[in-house]
Amino acid sequence: MNRSSTGVILMREPRDRGLREGHELRWGGAAGVGAVVFALLGRLIMGGAPRITDSTGTISSYLTGHRGQVLTAMVFYAIATAMFVWFGSALATGLRRADETSDAPAVVLGGTALTAAIAFVAVGLLAGTVYAMTLHPGLMAGASGPYTAVTVMGTLAGIAVAVPLIASAISIMHTNVFPMWMAGLAIVAAALSILSALAIATTRGAFTPGSALMYVPGVVTGLWVLAASGLLIREHLPAIPGRAPHAMGHA
Repeated sequence: MNRSSTGVILMREPRDRGLREGHELRWGGAAGVGAVVFALLGRLIMGGAPRITDSTGTISSYLTGHRGQVLTAMVFYAIATAMFVWFGSALATGLRRADETSDAPAVVLGGTALTAAIAFVAVGLLAGTVYAMTLHPGLMAGASGPYTAVTVMGTLAGIAVAVPLIASAISIMHTNVFPMWMAGLAIVAAALSILSALAIATTRGAFTPGSALMYVPGVVTGLWVLAASGLLIREHLPAIPGRAPHAMGHA
């Protein structure tokens, strides 16, 4: 803090501002890695979960017989969702610094929030169903309903997931803030997510919600999140007004 010739007190900008800004983005990148790791752990803990086309008895037996596993998996999914929000916020901040006049960063943040909201509802619904069945065994007969609804909800959420991916791709192509292959991978992940969502009416075969093939969009999206997280963690900041332009991933 110093005084001007007119006696007005001027605040000095902290010298470590850039360091702190980079540190915040790197934490967001770490959250992205954590989101993928916790989501993967949640899926592994679920083990051989039944398909929605299986009988009501099979689904009910699984949910009651693996109560601890399912509830633990839901906690892991909830943690992954919270970390995904943090990652999306850091990503949006980085994209905004590269181009403050673009609407793409706001769309990335909004799409991340929408995806997280859907995920939290799905996780809460399945966890609540399993918990209620434990206290009230008479509800076991209707367990297949919420289980199927959650699975279809997750598939339909592909449209929400595509929103931040497409917005990120547009921003990357416009600013080169990330390597250009990141834009291509985002578009591929978004296209797969949308295509999987369009298959929700399918009740048989490989395109049924929850089938092995329907995990492909999630895997590709997870790889994109890991790549973006890695760049946020280890690369320089995007271009900031008043400074020499510099794109992450080109150092």
